[in-house]
Amino acid sequence: MLTLKIALAGQLGAGCTEVAEAIARETGAKVYNSESILKRLVVERGESFAGFQEHIRSGEVNLDRILESYTYEVANAESKVVIEGRSALFFLPRRNFFKVLLVADKRYRAEHIAKVRGISLSEAMADIEASDEEREALVRRFYKLNWLDPCLYHLVINTTGLDMVKVAKLVIEAHNIML
Repeated sequence: MLTLKIALAGQLGAGCTEVAEAIARETGAKVYNSESILKRLVVERGESFAGFQEHIRSGEVNLDRILESYTYEVANAESKVVIEGRSALFFLPRRNFFKVLLVADKRYRAEHIAKVRGISLSEAMADIEASDEEREALVRRFYKLNWLDPCLYHLVINTTGLDMVKVAKLVIEAHNIML
């Protein structure tokens, strides 16, 4: 496999991070998400994170547009890359990426988030609601699309109760068959 370019979007708690990490272990791909891309951007700008936050608060920069542009740059520099989570949504209009959407039952997602973050189930539910709304708003604002429309993706997987390593293998296999 010479190239592997996967945009792994998903609902919060559906397993994007775990699946991306398993794909990376299997293929040697680099994994990026909004947090890692933002950290890399701040370091490359030679600026403190506090200084960068000040630019955002002042309205000097549109963080989402900067993330979109920089995510493309980072992804295009790699031959094997998985962009996971919210940042994967920036690839919905792009053709050169294999696009995957992970979804799961809301209760399953909340239990997963509560465990990973060490928070209550009700806090996890609130985080899920906020994340779903934010992702919907981002994709509508940028692309005038519904991010949960299955026609935007090559593959949609309901991960409820599934082993994430097996989900990763399925994504890799589908990528290899379809591209």
